[in-house]
Amino acid sequence: MPQNAEYIPTPAETAALNYHRRNLQGKTYLQNPDGSLTTFYGAIVGPDNNQYRLIPTYWGGAIRDIPDAMRFAMRSGIQFPAYKTLSEAEDAEARLHEIMAQETKDYQSKTRK
Repeated sequence: MPQNAEYIPTPAETAALNYHRRNLQGKTYLQNPDGSLTTFYGAIVGPDNNQYRLIPTYWGGAIRDIPDAMRFAMRSGIQFPAYKTLSEAEDAEARLHEIMAQETKDYQSKTRK
């Protein structure tokens, strides 16, 4: 990706971002002792069907262990992003984390005014 080019998330990545945004805007995030907010708390699971999937472990107000998070993700009906390699999944998780962190920072700066 060329420098200064804005990343355009895939539809599945947008679904993951929307999960984060619903928790942020709905104030259903987890307020951490350090003042940070948890809205997604991602984990990469797999390989399953030769894919590595990025799912949230934050569900229903708590960080869940991987088996529980997988059940929540499956029941949600949300198609979370999947990648062919672990490296691709890790790169995508880093990109999405940056977007989520910036959106959370922007949200917190607006709500503190």
